[in-house]
Amino acid sequence: MLNIPDSKTDLGATIASNGKEVLFRLYSKNATKVILCIFEEPKGQDAVMNLVMNKGDNDIWETSVKMYALRELKKPVFYGYRLFGPNWEYNEKFEPNTKIGFISRVDKNGNRFNPNKLAFDPYSKELSHLPSDVSNNLEIFRSSENEYSKDNAKLAPKSVLFLDNTPQQVTPIEKRPFSQEIIGEVHIKDLTKNLPIEEYGTYLGAAKFAPVIKRMGFTMIEFLPLQEFDFREDGQNYWGYMTLNFFSPARHYAYNKEYGKILNEFRKMVDAYHKNGIKVCMDVVYNHTGEARIHWDDNEDATLMSYALIDNQSYYKLSQGKYYRKNSGCHNDTNSTNEGFCNLVADSIAFWAKQGVDAFRFDLAVSLMDTSKDDIAKYCPQTSLCAKLAKKLEKRNIKVISDPTEAQEGIMLIAEPWTCSGENSYQLGNFPYNWMEWNDISRDTIRRAALFGNQINLYDVINIFEGTKSRFKDKYGAINYICCHDGFTLYDCNSFPKRNPNTTGGSDWEICSDNQNNEEIKENSIKKELVMLYMSKGVPMMQVGDVIMHSKGANNNSYNLDDKTNYYNYSRANTKNTFENRIFEFCKNLINFRKNNPIFSSKNYDEKLTYYNEHAQIIDTKSENLKSDYNKNYLGIKIDNADGNFFLAFSKHPHNYKFNLPNASSNKNWYILFDTSNKEHISFEAKTFFGLEYILNPNSIVVFKEL
Repeated sequence: MLNIPDSKTDLGATIASNGKEVLFRLYSKNATKVILCIFEEPKGQDAVMNLVMNKGDNDIWETSVKMYALRELKKPVFYGYRLFGPNWEYNEKFEPNTKIGFISRVDKNGNRFNPNKLAFDPYSKELSHLPSDVSNNLEIFRSSENEYSKDNAKLAPKSVLFLDNTPQQVTPIEKRPFSQEIIGEVHIKDLTKNLPIEEYGTYLGAAKFAPVIKRMGFTMIEFLPLQEFDFREDGQNYWGYMTLNFFSPARHYAYNKEYGKILNEFRKMVDAYHKNGIKVCMDVVYNHTGEARIHWDDNEDATLMSYALIDNQSYYKLSQGKYYRKNSGCHNDTNSTNEGFCNLVADSIAFWAKQGVDAFRFDLAVSLMDTSKDDIAKYCPQTSLCAKLAKKLEKRNIKVISDPTEAQEGIMLIAEPWTCSGENSYQLGNFPYNWMEWNDISRDTIRRAALFGNQINLYDVINIFEGTKSRFKDKYGAINYICCHDGFTLYDCNSFPKRNPNTTGGSDWEICSDNQNNEEIKENSIKKELVMLYMSKGVPMMQVGDVIMHSKGANNNSYNLDDKTNYYNYSRANTKNTFENRIFEFCKNLINFRKNNPIFSSKNYDEKLTYYNEHAQIIDTKSENLKSDYNKNYLGIKIDNADGNFFLAFSKHPHNYKFNLPNASSNKNWYILFDTSNKEHISFEAKTFFGLEYILNPNSIVVFKEL
């Protein structure tokens, strides 16, 4: 067992090495006075201590409190900060609920200091409660004309500090090449909400489900955001992509919601997955926060909870000096050029890595590639936070995997390589060598290969099997997928010609089809997509719900639905001879097929591929005709494998298509492993095949092996 202590960063509240005092340290470059406020209760009472902090080196404000003074308080300790700055000067006569020292709600440099609004610590390991617990419309956190001078300290969320807390042990995970992972993406509540267990929808519920995830074949589970967020924000914020605090696990996912229990419950979940040989990946959102936003186009009326109160212009990108930039599409962009914010990101990743987390998927990661200090984003892979993060983490004793095809110690960084707006905001293939990247080219090509063959050529198909060389070149960097949380499920992609018009905030970008409302055609299309996913170079990722054919009824943006639209129902997938069960079994066997044949996850997999036409003649993959001719319908791929070669025959033709296999190796024959158009081909048992001629059913894939 590995006993991983709680990560201690330089910032936040930590117990001093002498064990006799607690150190409070806060970064704010532009504050002029900071007061630490300590409370006995999370809500309803005034602070029992108000301590002026001192500004030290590197814009760090600090003070300390003797341990015996804190032990006299009820456990735990709750605290927050009041800050003054250029737009609200400190005055010794200041009292809450007054305007003493006030100059402006926001000044020309974007400062929004307001000592009437209590700020929680960005480095909190737990928040006392959510903003919506005390204010449905968040009015008490706003700087509107009616609210900016009203004190909210009695009700505002506070940082929670525990003086005694024994960490839950976390079992270490085996070292293995990241290229061997099979990633299952999931929302933690969807996973177990419908199960007959007391802990459904929680960290402990997910922990109980770990053996099932293992049986499905996944080796890594990727959870949608688990860092603290307000799930009631904007009416409903189910997915959690509006982070309030980057160090606190979301309280509402805990089975035991008592103060001090949540982080250990999170660690129990990680431990359960590690014991089953499954790594844990967290989806993290550092490109914006769930805090600062402007109301009614009034730039002076903003929501202020933490970062904006502590140092608005350090934590956020500002346009024209004081307006929030919004390339993320989520009200505000964090300031990736500010050293304090960059350190917060590195500290946060290091903290979660020390809780046992193995990988991190960065939402809209291109925002962390922005090096501009003006209104126009400039994305630079070489000098940005994305390039510096690995070295920053090394200084925090966290290693980053540099070669995903080797069994290295460390965490994996995964980028969503685009953001919502801004010039050159699509950066697929441009991230540093030690980043993996979500590959939307694989998504779109695989879908078209199954649903709209006339929209792709054979070069497009080869490009996917070879790891999308058109973008990644020699880098092993592709996270390949067909569907993810953004967009249709795999079932819906193959069942609906367009999205449900009642989708909130959805768009019509989907590459989708109803497959003529024919179950056999649909089943073949899905199997074809899965084969391309698992037999291509790169790391395959699926939504866990896609294995069981979960449908959202053509809703392609279910971020705000805490209901059966998102919750998984496993009954049909567990019922023999159903459509859902056949896909479920086929997918499990396909995953095992990939695992049992290391060639598919090898660094030089693309060098093992030879391409044939329907006459068993080798074709020139550099031919320009291959890129321009959309009428060619057949591609044969021979995969050189030490334990017997494979041959994959691909068709995008709407009719039967006859082809010849190349000769098998000496003293061997070709055997059929599966044909996507054959319902009976689920187990991958090698079946005798006579001769070299085969007729492909429409738009299908068949795979052979030499034995």
